[in-house]
Amino acid sequence: MKIEEAEVVLHLEIEVPEENRSKFFDFCKRAFPVYESTGGNKMKLYEVESKSGHFNEVGYYRSLEDYKRSEYAIEHDPVQVSLIKEWLTLLEKPPKVTIYIKRPV
Repeated sequence: MKIEEAEVVLHLEIEVPEENRSKFFDFCKRAFPVYESTGGNKMKLYEVESKSGHFNEVGYYRSLEDYKRSEYAIEHDPVQVSLIKEWLTLLEKPPKVTIYIKRPV
């Protein structure tokens, strides 16, 4: 999937303590392919240039149906449920979640 095809964009604003930085990068390398395995989505990681440890995990979804399928998986698939639990242990505090829906203009 190409990012420009995304109809839904999920932003997870997170903070990762310095002592978890390496573990966090390793986690993303393992977890992103699992999240993307539901199809119709692409995960990317961005770091705030001026704030080390402040990240934006972005999920790009081709359609609302792709987003809903992915959300179902992270709530019901045992592998993904386990990954989310692990992810939360790496964060300073709970993520700020924002979901954007593409609108015609």
